[in-house]
Amino acid sequence: MGNVWVVLPLACLTCGAFAVYLAARLLTQRNDLLATLTTTVFALALGALVPAFLTVRQTMPSGRPLPTWGHFGAGSAFLRADPGALVIAGVALGLGILVTIYSGRYLALDQRYETYYPLLLLLVTGLLGMVLAADLFNLYLFCELMSIAAYVLVAFRRRTRTAIEAGFKYLIMGSVGTIVVLLGISFIYRENGHLFLPTPGDASASDLGAWTRVGVACFLVGLGVKSAIVPLHTWLPDAHGRAPSSISAMLSGIVIQSAFYALLKVSLGLGFPARTLGGLLIVVAVLNMTLGNSLALVQTYTKRLLAYSTIAQMGYVMLGVGVGLRQNQSAAVQAGFFLLVAHAAMKGLAFLCKGVCHFYHDTTTVEQLRGTAIRTPLVAVAFTTALAGLAGVPPLAGFAGKWFILTRALHAPDGLVYVGLALFLLNTLLGLGYYLPLIGTLFTPPASDVGSETLTRIHISPWMVVPLVILGALVLAIGFYPGPWLDWVADAGFHLLAPGMR
Repeated sequence: MGNVWVVLPLACLTCGAFAVYLAARLLTQRNDLLATLTTTVFALALGALVPAFLTVRQTMPSGRPLPTWGHFGAGSAFLRADPGALVIAGVALGLGILVTIYSGRYLALDQRYETYYPLLLLLVTGLLGMVLAADLFNLYLFCELMSIAAYVLVAFRRRTRTAIEAGFKYLIMGSVGTIVVLLGISFIYRENGHLFLPTPGDASASDLGAWTRVGVACFLVGLGVKSAIVPLHTWLPDAHGRAPSSISAMLSGIVIQSAFYALLKVSLGLGFPARTLGGLLIVVAVLNMTLGNSLALVQTYTKRLLAYSTIAQMGYVMLGVGVGLRQNQSAAVQAGFFLLVAHAAMKGLAFLCKGVCHFYHDTTTVEQLRGTAIRTPLVAVAFTTALAGLAGVPPLAGFAGKWFILTRALHAPDGLVYVGLALFLLNTLLGLGYYLPLIGTLFTPPASDVGSETLTRIHISPWMVVPLVILGALVLAIGFYPGPWLDWVADAGFHLLAPGMR
């Protein structure tokens, strides 16, 4: 069957989802106890992921096959732990732990614990399975599991008309993407007679036939929808804006990035030329950066502003990966993955801070955030840290990520890369146009007609304080000490730029 450590995190999450559901239905309806149980499940899954990561770290330099688990005969269906997948999985589980702790208080007003926590676990289960899958049909099934859980969680506050509308829009567009992916699988099977997904650079994937080309194009479109690649992004502002802030943190921090990694893995594994894919990513990166930043400038609702910011930040990540693939620079791919990790911490922190503001003083618009520094100074400081990092203010995590992308791209003598780099710098400046005013609003006193009782300092629950402090510390640590984080994601670039593709 292979290396059991590859499948153990998925087993922990799946069994944990059922255990939490049964506990909620039969034993207790206390939010804090269910949050503790769910956190334990996430922690066990993260612990089970460590041996797989250590095995891959030992495997990469030697050139030995990556650890796998499953059925290897005809009609093979199995999982394969590769460096990029383990980075995505580690971020998802770590963010899942912090979001669950946060929900131990944040979810107190919703009181549908028996569905929320199992769905959150199933969301991450599908995410891990999708990035670890080494055959196309299981990749599709896990992607669908992740998507269905995400649709329901976006519409979790079902008594709110806008939440139902956002969830339905996400469902329709996500389902279209899934159908296109399934169509692509049928084309690939028609030509190859199997659904095995080779690793990038595998000699068996070097000859791209006509039907496989069509299949890869279907994957680019279908997973492009789930990755919020412009112009397939239109579901994202509503979904991220109307979901509970804890779920928005997961969606923005790692869910769309996992779909993007699946897109890379499938395209390169099936033999799509790395240079061509890199050029395509640079073009769509420019579209994401420009549209995301431009529309964020005119937003009045805080979560929609952060959602459009996610579209722009995905553009920065795609630019780094695109430059690396186009120029065969593993360091540039490494820089893209570094920014992906940094973005998970920064955007997760931003959405969780916004959730605290809404939970305690019912703020939805940017203007209503005035006086936050007086009412909840910790939130104001943490929110500022996240926004300044996203804006690229040194020495925070966002600055380090953008600096690494900039320096790697400057070594690429390519006209398309230089155009993308110029627009990257312009968009970084454009982002300051909404990040800095939002930071200023946090420290601006409320209007004079607001009653003094609204300025009373609020005691925030420790359930919410702990994730904010940890994520804030991560934003600082990634910026001040980028070395360990660069080492963590280094093998992802080497894996995607496998020897057979050079």
